[in-house]
Parts: sequence; C-alpha cells; structure tokens
Amino acid sequence: MNIDWVGHGYKVIKTGSGRYQVVMIISEHDSEDEAYDTMHKAMDKEFDEITKHEIEELRKQGINAVTFEDAIKDMEPDELERFLEERKRKFLNPILNMNIKQLEQK
Repeated sequence: MNIDWVGHGYKVIKTGSGRYQVVMIISEHDSEDEAYDTMHKAMDKEFDEITKHEIEELRKQGINAVTFEDAIKDMEPDELERFLEERKRKFLNPILNMNIKQLEQK
C-alpha cells in the first residue's frame, strides 16, 4: 500500500445527527478514486492487524485459532469444496435464514 503521509493532519466533521467527529488525515491524493482505493487498503490492513491480535489472544487462552486463509491454503480442491459446503451449512445459512425471518417480521 502506498500512502503519502501528511503528518498529523486532523479534521472536524459534523455528522448527520448534529454531533462532531475528529478524524485523522492519513494521506492526500490527486483523485477521489485514488483516495478511496487507499482508504480500502488501509481498512483491509487494519482488519488484518485486528484479526492477528484476536488470534494471539485466543492462543494465549489455549485455543488453536487460525485465519480462514490459513485454514484453506493447503487444501486439495475436493477437500476445499467439502469444507466450504460445511461452512455454508453450519454458519452462513443459519445467519441468512435468521436475517430473512427478521425481515419478514418487519
């Protein structure tokens, strides 16, 4: 990720609810597309750092945690297909079904 740091730039933003937020400006860009691309890369990097920290905390508790990417990286194609189907059946479908039921109630 190529971020052109601008030092300690801060900005105050008024939210729609009338409250104010202080934000740190991490970089400046010549185009909106570049700025959004950098923002998404920074968010991905932050997510990776948070995930790494959470895994370390789980390991300290004796739980052998791994990222999704690490779990599937050495799988054969048929093994990966079975794993993804089981993941979908056990985790994704129940969440999706719960969301659908809540929407139907509204």
